[in-house]
Order: sequence, then structure tokens, then C-alpha cells
Amino acid sequence: MPPVTEEHLYTDHVHPWEEIVDYVSRNEVSKLRRNRYAQEVYQKWTSDTLVKYGTVENFLLKEKLHWPKDDPKPILVLPNDFPYSVDPGIEHVLIWSKEPLVDKTFIESLLDERYGATVWEWVYFVNPPELQSIPTLPHMHVFMRKRI
Repeated sequence: MPPVTEEHLYTDHVHPWEEIVDYVSRNEVSKLRRNRYAQEVYQKWTSDTLVKYGTVENFLLKEKLHWPKDDPKPILVLPNDFPYSVDPGIEHVLIWSKEPLVDKTFIESLLDERYGATVWEWVYFVNPPELQSIPTLPHMHVFMRKRI
């Protein structure tokens, strides 16, 4: 079997909501991708960032993740700057934390407080270790859309 190339991984496929939910529920999140152009932009940004900051983590800590000083367990919810290719109306945000995000009740209450479970529906996941682009900074992917 020929090796899988990036050309085969990054296409112009757009993930509909049902597909996202299915991949997350079956722990097949590696199938979620950016489209080819968005992946090229992400790779260029990563290369430039590594030259300027040394690591993506250095960039995030210096420029992006401005933790609240008075919160003992700070959490930031930010739009994904390089979202996966999803249908219009689906938001892709990241929850950043200084500690691993494992408490489902906490995550659900955080999302409900911020967005409202009666207005939005969501699915979320933490990438498995082999897919984590920034393993030293705990973060979670959240896909959400307004309830129909």
C-alpha cells in the first residue's frame, strides 16, 4: 500500500455537524482536518512562529494566553485561530487551562455558563497524546452550533 501523503490527508472536505459528533463519539478525532489552504496557512504560521519564538508554546504564553492573575485555576476560552474545515454555523473554540481538563461536570458547567446549553449544543475532546501539537499546555477542542 502506498504511503499516505499530505495531499490525501488535506482535501477540501467540509465536516458537517453529524460527522464531527460521530468522530468525537468514536474517538476518531484524527479524521478532523483543516482544508488544504487552511493547513498551508497553519504550517507557514508555525514555521514563522518557530523562527521568531523558538516554540509555539513560547508564542502562546507571551502573546496569546493572558491568564487572569487572581484566579487559582484560570481557564481561557478562545476561538481557534486555525479551525478545522466545518460547515457554516459551527464554531471551533479552544479551552486553555494550566491543569489537565478531565472533569466533565466542570467543562459542561463552564460551557453552559458561557454559552447556554439551551441555546448551543457542543462536543469536545482533548487530543490523544500522539496528536497534541502543544502537549505542555492543556487545551480542549470544542465544536458547537446553535440548537435547531
